[in-house]
Amino acid sequence: MKIKKIGIAAAAFALVAAVALPGCSSQPAGSSSSSASDASNAGSTEVALVNDGKLTVAASLDFPPFENLEGEEAVGFEVDLVKALAEQMGLQAEYLPSTKFDTIIPLISAGGKADIGVSGFTVTEDRKKEIDFTDVLIDSNQGVVVMPNSGYTSVDDLAGKTIATQSGTTGYDWAVENIPGANVVPYDEMTAVFAALQGSQADAIVSDLPVVQYYVKNSYTDMQIIEEIPTGEQYAIVVSKENPALTDKLNEALAELKTNGVYDEIYNKWFGASAE
Repeated sequence: MKIKKIGIAAAAFALVAAVALPGCSSQPAGSSSSSASDASNAGSTEVALVNDGKLTVAASLDFPPFENLEGEEAVGFEVDLVKALAEQMGLQAEYLPSTKFDTIIPLISAGGKADIGVSGFTVTEDRKKEIDFTDVLIDSNQGVVVMPNSGYTSVDDLAGKTIATQSGTTGYDWAVENIPGANVVPYDEMTAVFAALQGSQADAIVSDLPVVQYYVKNSYTDMQIIEEIPTGEQYAIVVSKENPALTDKLNEALAELKTNGVYDEIYNKWFGASAE
C-alpha cells in the first residue's frame, strides 16, 4: 500500500481544523446540544451538536496515515474525509486536542465534548454496546513489526515474547488471543509503541497494517514488517447512541462523497490507488 509521506509531531497541540462552508450550503445539519431535552431525545430526527454549526471531533492524532499532527495542523485520510463530510452537511469540522485512543469511545458515549470519534476505529460487537458506528470508511488488517536481525520471521516465533501495542485497540486484542504466552504491553500512543521496540522494551509490535507500514517507511526505517495478518477489519466513525440522527446524516454524506468522486480523490491522495 503506497502511503503519502507526512510529518509526525512529537507533541499534541491544541487544534482547530476548520473547513470553510460551501457556497451552496443552506442550514447547518444540526443545532446545539446544550439543551438537556435535545441531549436526551435519542429518537429525535434533529441532529444535536456540541457546538452550533460545527462537527466536533475527538481523535488520537498520532495514527498516520489516518490522523497525524503536522505542526499544529491535523492531516490524514480520516481528517480529509471528516472535513469533506462536514462540508457536505453544511458544517465546519473542528478537532479537539489529541485524545488518548482508549478514552474516545467513553467520551463520545458520555456526550457533551465531541460529536464524533475517529482514529481507525474497527467496528466490533463489543464497541457497538457503547456507541453507534457509521457505514464503513475503509478496510484494514493487522501487521507485525520487529527489529532487523531479531531472528523473528513469523508470529509463531513470538510465543512467550513481549509485544507492544496501543491500548484499547484490536491489535492488542489480537495479540492477547493469538500469541501464546505473550506479555502484551499496551501504550497510550503509537509513538510510544515504536519507541518500546526500538529501546528493546518489546520484541515486536502488533498494530493496524496501514499504520505500521507508514511508520516503517517514514520514521522507523530500521524496522521491518514480518507478517501481514488478514483480520478483515473495517473502520467507521464513532457516534453516540443518543444521536442517531447524526449517524444518519453522516451516512447520507458518505454515500454522496462516494457517488460524486470525492471519496476516491481522498483515498488516492493517501493510499495511491483506487478504493474500488
